[in-house]
Amino acid sequence: MAEKKEKRKEFSKKIMEMEMRLLWINTLGVLGLAYYCVHNSFDAAFPWLSAMVSLPWAAWGVSKTGYTMKSVKENTSGGIVYESAMREEGGTE
Repeated sequence: MAEKKEKRKEFSKKIMEMEMRLLWINTLGVLGLAYYCVHNSFDAAFPWLSAMVSLPWAAWGVSKTGYTMKSVKENTSGGIVYESAMREEGGTE
């Protein structure tokens, strides 16, 4: 029985996955901090907390758009995919 070769995840997909994990850790941490502040009767404004959540999500939106555009360009008739380029060059996958 032949061994199945594991397909490795592309680097860009790994980066997007790690970025998403970090965003959720940040979001949950800020929610915990907000709860802590309210629980301890902190009676000041919270714009710094909302900025700590919203700014990273906005940056992720830009990152996700760039990744999506990269994928669109690679997977069109005029685009190039690494595996097909290697196949045409006679390289191995």
